[in-house]
Amino acid sequence: MFVALEKNHGKKRELRELEKRYKLFYEYAPLSYQSLDEDVKIIDVNQAWLDFFGYDKEEVIGKCFGEFLILKSREMLNSKFSHFKEVGIIQDVEYEIVKKNGIHRIIWLDGRIEYDKNGNFKQAHCFFKDITERKKVENQLISSEAFLSNVFTSIQDGISVLDKELNIIKINPVMEKWYSHSMPMLGRKCYEVYHERSERCEICPSIQALRTGEPAYEVVPKIGPNQKTIGWLDLYSFPLLDEGGGNIIGVIEYVRDISERVNAEQKLKESEEKFRNIAEQSFMSIYIMQDGLFKYRNQRATDVSGYNREDIKNWKPYEYAKVIHPEDREFVLEQSRKKQEGDYDVINRYKYRLIKKSGEIAWIDNFSKTINYKGRTANLVITEDITEKIVAEQKLKESEEKYKYLFENAQIGLYWSRISDGKFLECNDIFAKLFGYETREDLLEDYVATEHYVYPNQRNEILDAIRKYKEVRGFEILVTKREGTPIWLSISARMSEKENRIEGAAIDITNRKKAEQELIESEERYRKAYDKADFYKDLLAHDVSNIFNNINASIQLIELWKEDSEMLHNKKDMIEIIQQQLERGSSLVSNVRKLSEIEEGDRLVKSVDVINVIKGSIEDILSRFQDREIEIKVEKTNEIFNVKGGDLLIDAFENILINSATYNESETIRIWVKVSEVYKEDEKFVRIEFKDNGIGIIDDRKKAIFKRNYNKDRSTGGMGIGLSLVKTIINSFDGQVWVDNRIMGDHTKGSNFIILLKQGYLTD
Repeated sequence: MFVALEKNHGKKRELRELEKRYKLFYEYAPLSYQSLDEDVKIIDVNQAWLDFFGYDKEEVIGKCFGEFLILKSREMLNSKFSHFKEVGIIQDVEYEIVKKNGIHRIIWLDGRIEYDKNGNFKQAHCFFKDITERKKVENQLISSEAFLSNVFTSIQDGISVLDKELNIIKINPVMEKWYSHSMPMLGRKCYEVYHERSERCEICPSIQALRTGEPAYEVVPKIGPNQKTIGWLDLYSFPLLDEGGGNIIGVIEYVRDISERVNAEQKLKESEEKFRNIAEQSFMSIYIMQDGLFKYRNQRATDVSGYNREDIKNWKPYEYAKVIHPEDREFVLEQSRKKQEGDYDVINRYKYRLIKKSGEIAWIDNFSKTINYKGRTANLVITEDITEKIVAEQKLKESEEKYKYLFENAQIGLYWSRISDGKFLECNDIFAKLFGYETREDLLEDYVATEHYVYPNQRNEILDAIRKYKEVRGFEILVTKREGTPIWLSISARMSEKENRIEGAAIDITNRKKAEQELIESEERYRKAYDKADFYKDLLAHDVSNIFNNINASIQLIELWKEDSEMLHNKKDMIEIIQQQLERGSSLVSNVRKLSEIEEGDRLVKSVDVINVIKGSIEDILSRFQDREIEIKVEKTNEIFNVKGGDLLIDAFENILINSATYNESETIRIWVKVSEVYKEDEKFVRIEFKDNGIGIIDDRKKAIFKRNYNKDRSTGGMGIGLSLVKTIINSFDGQVWVDNRIMGDHTKGSNFIILLKQGYLTD
């Protein structure tokens, strides 16, 4: 019994020792440890755990482990822990935790379930380690591999991977694009595809890389679809080593297209040859200066200075300065030294004077640039002999001074103006005074020509004329002065389209134009007076003579028939003829008087009731033609029509009605008068139509019947002054009159005289 108790006591002591060692183990283990209950609450943690999270033990015991995880890891914990309790073990589970200081870390966790003697869950024992840095490396490695893969596929140079037998096992798109047109590439020997070799060649850089373990290089042709060389490639072969780096397992070939570089080098060589040819034939002097000596000098440089290559061959450094004019020598030498020393404060382009071997002075425009010549700094100098240009500039300056004197002191207006908008750019004081300005400065600031043309189209006319004839002389324009007073100018000008400028001279011809206008008006008045007198003389000589002849013939017939009783009825007819001729003469005198009144302009324009005027003219016609059967109908669309007219309007209507009655062979004379309102160009008019059933008027005569003017043509029969008077009267009231056929297309059915008068409500 005692022995059994001793054994039992010994076991308990061993168990306590074991628990103590276990306690020491997990307390001081380098890995973080935690034990959890079946609700994932923390039962115990070790010091490594507390150090890792940054908490004290009393802060974490009894808390759920999920409180120390981010949300995504917390959700994973719930699902993983259920599985953990079922299987009793969990390995390689990653969680993202949040330390007390807020820093996130990634842990890698292993765990075991401890069961009681009945097999029930007792607690979970878990160890974890921080794998944050490892994850970063893994992610970087993944990114690096992705990057290398992208580089391999997207790089613009060709890449291929070969095995030890020089078989192509991988190529990138660029290499495939270059060579896949000739044959499939994968699985073939590299030299069969793009080295232009049908068999293994010992000088192939890939073979050399395999043999020596060192990179090798060769320039190979670039093959086109037609198996012809279309360019050149740089081929670099690198040995491909195994993971341990001790064995060569293949070759990486890196190919770059150098066709452009080869072509550029060839072109550069050709360009250098061309440059030398051009330099020797250039009209500009070209030097290369190094250490104060001429290293190159073209033929033009020899021609300009007069010193040949033999002359300068033995010159010491900077001895060429003796050919520079003494006043410019120090400056030129200073700039040359600065250029040699690489000084930033240097003038690359300047002018100086050169003393030729003959002693003549030449002006030189100098440009220099630092270059590398045979591995050392040198100056490339390009110069141009501008002596003629300098002399020309001097003459131009003298000419401009003379021109300026003449411009400012000329006694006529001189100016420059812009073509685009008419703005004056320059003028003299005489020109400014033409427009009412005291000084040229005032005009240049204020006056714009395009705003002062009385007839704006005149500017286009003068510009068109200058463009067509290069210049104009004596072109007359009417413009306004500063204050708006019109002024006539005679312009002589020329144009420079390139400079957007007109240069011109102007003379005031206003008084001359007034005198010319007065002369023209005087001549016009004289001509009208003469024509008028001639007209009335011809009228009296022709028409009045006809009237008197008719009266005289009638009287003579009456005298012959007075003793013959059988002819008494004819005497009555003769008396009627005499009465008609007297009326005709009276009408002629009346029309001449009215025509004269209109031409003298002595008339009053007023508002007239056109219906009353028409009625008055109808009554007069009916009384005058009592021996004829006449029917006149008046149609109107409104009750009242007031027109712009006057006292002579009734005479116009009467003359039209007389014409309709006189030239009518119908048994019954019918006249239709229609009055209506019309619109023309947004203005209201009254339209009066006089239609008749007379003999009508042929088309060729429709305009001529209104033209009984001051001329010698008397073919109209002498009494046509009636319709001429109508046109004159209507025109004096700003109206219109014309004649059409009553029936469209048939003039024999009568005429339609149409009058248009403006509606008016003027005060009488």
